[in-house]
Amino acid sequence: MNTIFSQEETNTGRQREFDYLKGIFMLFIYLIHAFQATMSPEDPIIQGIYIFATMSGAAIFIFVMGVGTVYSKNASPAEFVKGGVRMIAYQYLNNLAYVAALLLPYPFVSGKLPETGTESFKFLLEMYIQYTNIFFITGIIYLVLALLKKLNMKIAGYAIIGAVFSIAAPFLYGTPVDVPVIGYIVKLLIGEADFVSFTPLYFLSYALFGSVFGKILRHVKDKVRFYKMLAVPSIVIAIVWWALVFTKYGLDLPEMFAVFSVSYTHPNLWHVLASLAHIFIFAIIFFVLEEARRKDGRPCEPKNPIARQLLYYSRHISKYYALHVTVYFVALGLHGYEGFKSYQCWLLALLSILVTECMVRGYNYLSEKIIKRNKA
Repeated sequence: MNTIFSQEETNTGRQREFDYLKGIFMLFIYLIHAFQATMSPEDPIIQGIYIFATMSGAAIFIFVMGVGTVYSKNASPAEFVKGGVRMIAYQYLNNLAYVAALLLPYPFVSGKLPETGTESFKFLLEMYIQYTNIFFITGIIYLVLALLKKLNMKIAGYAIIGAVFSIAAPFLYGTPVDVPVIGYIVKLLIGEADFVSFTPLYFLSYALFGSVFGKILRHVKDKVRFYKMLAVPSIVIAIVWWALVFTKYGLDLPEMFAVFSVSYTHPNLWHVLASLAHIFIFAIIFFVLEEARRKDGRPCEPKNPIARQLLYYSRHISKYYALHVTVYFVALGLHGYEGFKSYQCWLLALLSILVTECMVRGYNYLSEKIIKRNKA
């Protein structure tokens, strides 16, 4: 063990395997949201992809955020608070973009909307003006981490609190608070509503376990041996997870899809541990691939355009996540606010990839131009 870990923090560079991991799951997000955002029925292939993706998905981003708080150079409680407030504000700014995308096609289709389309339009506007998703839960978790940091919580405390929340969450979920304003806020944090996609209650544990993992990782001096050691329990947990799943549901994909849709947003402790096992397995695979192309033991920028694109996704993941759904909403509106056929959703996913890429690249290009002009 002494040959793997060090008393000093030696592994303090960028852990690129997690960058690749975030990047590749952006592609899954494009595809899955093409069906979800347009209220279209999922085909068997998408159901299978969704079941697989839910074993990481949002958990990846929250877990890696937890890791990042340990590696961040701005890890003071005040900076965490600023980051939390910024992410919560980002959520509601993103909601305005969603509403604008839904409203944009309305003047062109309002005269021929069927009754179902009109009802969907009203429902979507009401939901997305107050929507809470990954940005909101990230913001709340940053505020919790700021408090723990201020209290000088030991790293073992993070693990204990993460486990406690995973166990307690199912008992707290949806607890009604019949007090104006306060009751609404509680609903955002632990409640059940159409506009609540994820609740901080269920995903806090991923961030806390990420902080624990990040602290351990900083003391790893031999990542190859460390990941070999970590791979064994991770693979065992993943095998046990899928063995239990297939034993219980067999090949009943629709039932499995329905169950995973709920357990993904409301994971218990066993689901959290299984998700972490999958995250570690994927990260180890990317680490091995990255390790094979290192030069003199040092990381180098990939020449493969796919690898470069995955890293670009990771660096600008918030922009991609915020903007890609707007493409689906405009398309949904032009379609009378009614769902699409399966093949149309696959084409929409490709369209969103192309349009979002143009938006993000264009924004970054203009931002760099403005920064250079101001410095001149």
